[in-house]
Amino acid sequence: MHANEGDTIPPVALCGFTPRVAISQVVTPAPSWLVVADLDRLVSTMDVQVIALSECVVGPGFALDLDGLDTPSFHYIRQGHGWLYTSNEQPAEIGSQTLIIVPPHCPFRFELGPARPSAPGSAKLSRDRDRTETTAFMLCGIFRSLYGNSTDLFDTLRVPIVEQFSKDDGLELKLQLALTELISRQVCADVLASTTIKQVIVALIRRSVLSLQDWTRRFAALSVAGSPRAQVNSEKDNTK
Repeated sequence: MHANEGDTIPPVALCGFTPRVAISQVVTPAPSWLVVADLDRLVSTMDVQVIALSECVVGPGFALDLDGLDTPSFHYIRQGHGWLYTSNEQPAEIGSQTLIIVPPHCPFRFELGPARPSAPGSAKLSRDRDRTETTAFMLCGIFRSLYGNSTDLFDTLRVPIVEQFSKDDGLELKLQLALTELISRQVCADVLASTTIKQVIVALIRRSVLSLQDWTRRFAALSVAGSPRAQVNSEKDNTK
């Protein structure tokens, strides 16, 4: 059968299934300062280890409050709204589908709250005032992301990373899969969970390279020779 220009071609049924038409997506090109091959090499050799992963539920009048841990941690807000408090930082408003990476030795507090805190800059929200917040559901984990000579990707991170995603990005599904695997304790469950968490880190890296400021602030550990940041610094030195 020959199709003329403008003709509508019916879908072809293969083994009882109708193939879906791929939807084209707008692909953002890599920034000019990024050495993609070097970044791919570093990420491919990165060893992600999941130490702990659990689902956390924060109800009205309660908070998720952690002392500074020796290793990085992540917290993904599946549903809910609140405020993030860390030492020496202004409170940050957090909504659903937000990923938070907390650096080592950084006290962390997430507490439910309205759109604006009653006292900006206050370390805590009052538990006595009238509240309208609902329950927050979170996926929280402790992990390592090692590359090179046992260097953690987030060792040099000084303040938490806060990045807003959407359900279409699939992070919630990936984290839920990792949690399900760890609970199942099947063969290679740890391997699959670690691989899935690595995909979450890659999603964060992709977001971060869109801004040179975000990249250098979030991934200062990638300042080894040949890394994207080292290339940026080299280019800056050559322009002086």
